[in-house]
Amino acid sequence: MNILGRVKKIPGGLLIVPMLLAAVINTLFPAFFQIGDPTTALFTSKGTMVLIGMILLVSGTQLNLSQLLTTLKRAGVLCISRIIISCIFGWAFVHFFGIGGIGGVSAVAFIAVLTSCNPGLYLALMNSYGDDVDRAAFGILNLIAVPVIPVMILNSASGVGMDYLSVLATLVPFLIGILLGNLDSNIQKMFAPGTLILLPFLGTSFGSNINLRIAFQSSLSGLLVTVLFLIICMLPLIGIDRALLKRPGYAAAATCSVAGLSMVVPSMAAGFNPVYEPYVETAIAQIAFAVILTSILIPYIVRRLAKPGAVREPGK
Repeated sequence: MNILGRVKKIPGGLLIVPMLLAAVINTLFPAFFQIGDPTTALFTSKGTMVLIGMILLVSGTQLNLSQLLTTLKRAGVLCISRIIISCIFGWAFVHFFGIGGIGGVSAVAFIAVLTSCNPGLYLALMNSYGDDVDRAAFGILNLIAVPVIPVMILNSASGVGMDYLSVLATLVPFLIGILLGNLDSNIQKMFAPGTLILLPFLGTSFGSNINLRIAFQSSLSGLLVTVLFLIICMLPLIGIDRALLKRPGYAAAATCSVAGLSMVVPSMAAGFNPVYEPYVETAIAQIAFAVILTSILIPYIVRRLAKPGAVREPGK
């Protein structure tokens, strides 16, 4: 049974397939992943940040300092553009439609999706379509994947600013990896297959937090917020990637998948400001639908944008 070979044929399959399988299990048997540690710690959101930290360190070991400026140029432009787009349209949404939003989509759901980035899926796709610089950008993309950014936008009127400790905490494992990998090439070689090993675990931790029934109950409004996200965010980013960076646009598209981690944003926002509390449950369901839809759709968009012959075996 060539299970791994079949999974690899699916764009981003090393992350997507485990995520969808875990979502099915969580939907049918919600208590399965909660039987206790180490199962709960390994396969649920309880261990998500540990896995992200490990992937950050591993990916850092693969970044040669000679590529650092190129990596910062590519990922930096996309990250800054993404933040600017999120701030402008997030503030405009609240200004014109209020916290309650429009079409059943509240401000908390819209901004959580708009700012979301799934670096895990990005890395899985870059293992198939990208180069070393694209893969090294994983560490920088994690800076915009933290939930503090949408919470900051939602609560900016109340004076809530950036949590710089969260940014620093994201950078530390990545910087340690860069240091180790550049001090000793043997360390770089040892960690080379690390991301491929960790991606299925990260996908499982995302999926174990998704209830498919709840997600599809909000399918219409979830579809609306996803379409808005792709129009407002993905299309401009692809244009920026092509116009400014002179790249095909597949890397920009790969950053436009909604992460399972974004489902914590509504609860976090309500914790800072109780005015968002009435929208938490619906927003989580809409975000879950967007996670599923973009996880399936984005890999095929990336494959179409990649140059002919760009597909290769992961890790080569």
